[in-house]
Amino acid sequence: MRACIIIPILKFFFENKAFNIEKVNRRLFGGFCSCGGIMSQIGWIKNEIMLSECDKCWKIEAFRFNGKKFIERFEVEVERLRDFLNRILTLSEFEALENKAKNRDYNYSAYSRAKKKLEEMNFNVDEILSFL
Repeated sequence: MRACIIIPILKFFFENKAFNIEKVNRRLFGGFCSCGGIMSQIGWIKNEIMLSECDKCWKIEAFRFNGKKFIERFEVEVERLRDFLNRILTLSEFEALENKAKNRDYNYSAYSRAKKKLEEMNFNVDEILSFL
């Protein structure tokens, strides 16, 4: 299972869906890292998944809960928006999205396909365009 935080839009991508991260504004305990470091909470997704970062090795992990019951723990990658889009879209879809963002001529059909894919994954296309 691959999970990632997409920067700079700060979305959590997990199980083929994008989620908003409810950021934690102060340092709260987020568990212990396998390196022996202490983890601090970064944020929460729907009060079900806690994201934590190790203060020592900077690894990010997600802790999944069902109510108050812990279910699983897994590593989370950080991925740049452009790299993420290149991974999930075809070249023509990515180029159409990028050209639309820069007010250039673009392939409407490819843009439509990209927009549909992204919206099915819970992304706001206008928000993505603003970062491209």
